[in-house]
Amino acid sequence: MSSTGHISDPIIDGLMSAGAPFEVVERDIDGVSLRVFRHAAENMSVIFDRARQFGSAEFIISGTRRLSFDDVFASADGLSAWLLRDFNLQRGQSVAICMQNCPEWMIAFIAIINAGGVAVLMNSRGTGSAMSQAIIDADCVLVIGDGKRLAYLEMAGYAGDVLASTDFPKPLTGFTPIYANSEDLAAMFFTSGTTGRAKAAAIAHRALITGMMNTQMAMAAVFQKMALAYNIDVDTLRAQMPQSCSLLIFPLFHTSGCSAVFLTALATGGKLVLMDKWDASAALRLIESEKISSFGGVPTMFWDVLHVPDFETYDLSSLMAVSCGGQALPLNLLAEIRTKFPKAFIGAGYGMTETCGAISQANGEAFLANPSASGLVLPMVDVQITDGDGQALPIGQTGEIWAKGATLMQGYYGRPKDTSAAMSGAWFKTGDIGRLDENGFIYIVDRKTDMVISGGENIYCAEVEQVLGRHEGVLALTAFGIEDDRLGERLIVSAQVKDGINVEDIWSFARANLAAYTLPTDIIIQTQPFELNAMGKIEKHKARADYLARKKKEQAA
Repeated sequence: MSSTGHISDPIIDGLMSAGAPFEVVERDIDGVSLRVFRHAAENMSVIFDRARQFGSAEFIISGTRRLSFDDVFASADGLSAWLLRDFNLQRGQSVAICMQNCPEWMIAFIAIINAGGVAVLMNSRGTGSAMSQAIIDADCVLVIGDGKRLAYLEMAGYAGDVLASTDFPKPLTGFTPIYANSEDLAAMFFTSGTTGRAKAAAIAHRALITGMMNTQMAMAAVFQKMALAYNIDVDTLRAQMPQSCSLLIFPLFHTSGCSAVFLTALATGGKLVLMDKWDASAALRLIESEKISSFGGVPTMFWDVLHVPDFETYDLSSLMAVSCGGQALPLNLLAEIRTKFPKAFIGAGYGMTETCGAISQANGEAFLANPSASGLVLPMVDVQITDGDGQALPIGQTGEIWAKGATLMQGYYGRPKDTSAAMSGAWFKTGDIGRLDENGFIYIVDRKTDMVISGGENIYCAEVEQVLGRHEGVLALTAFGIEDDRLGERLIVSAQVKDGINVEDIWSFARANLAAYTLPTDIIIQTQPFELNAMGKIEKHKARADYLARKKKEQAA
């Protein structure tokens, strides 16, 4: 294999060959030679046009609401027309979407892009002040939001133009989209770095479409493998299968929820079943009643589902594929998934916002052969492992993971210095530490950036430290993660405080100033200083060790 991680797979090679649906060619993009799909759509509006063929087929199920493709596009067309006619949206202007997962979120996404705008996907779980700052950073001219998010923004002092999801204009048909160029911006996804300040990853139409097609190619490969396993041809297998149906749990403001689930279902005529909040028993009821065929979640969700007391009473025979994202799948959990979902193809992968989805992926036998890895490097992405000087390392050695390909972001919007720091030529420096093996599997062994993944949510320690450090009674503090069987990791905060400050003082401040998903699970206070390194920084690993030793002592008492 090459130092960029690729190995030959006969099925994938066939799908990418000349004349095949996912034929790949080399093209020069801004002076860089990259692999692209020859038959890719020029822009997202073409993808939407093609999806209109699914007509009256069900598309989105949300509670008691059941919307067809026709319903969704008629609503989106009405909103697009309003954006252009009444709001006077100009080509390339940014519009923020501030909503929890709901049909209106997806309608707004389609409408903004078809009106020539850029859809800015806000973290709907953030605080009002964080959302307000992100909206300003992305130069948004309008916010489309639900009542709860708009109330948060109002309380935070946001005074820009807004449109409530309950005030969408009437549906219409016959709207003509404004077709973008492939390198025009389509969307912005927010991500955070070691500073904890949210940054908008600017994603072009080509990158978004390539990320979608990577997912579709992986699905096509799974179909071929299933056909081989059942000893029938692919067309016969497809003809025998009902409409694909996915349970949408990932937030739509994440690339996994937006690209891998929502846009993939839209492009392939699939059905989406939404959950407004996580409930394992409700998920099982939906799998049974809606005949869900694909379920993607984080390990915490699988843990919850498999431990529902009456799990065995549900008919889950429709489930054909399960996938895990967000963090590694513990081997004991994998064994239980295989036992309780014996028919399902199991998969996992590794990716990030800046790469518009997966860098590596594996499913079925490839995944089961090496479940401790984070998948095989995708054929449309180049990966190299680098040393501290940015030099490529040989296979098997550990270093920082760099990625290159047509799915990369254009940069962090409005932040040229951050973009420059994250790139080396055409390579994106992921900030993750890992290695490649001789078979093309990639292993994530550490994080260069200081981040905790708890229940599939990224929690940036620097952001938590920054907020809690504003408490007048805090002298110094550090946030870190510890392993947890259910959540993967738990966030812990250890703080040095002034005399007279108690732990409830810090808890009250945390609840008032942090988003719920970033709250620590434990706060430890002390009056003695932390141990510092030569640079005057807290020895975080020692604080973690002290915490674990304290808990062990308490358990033994």
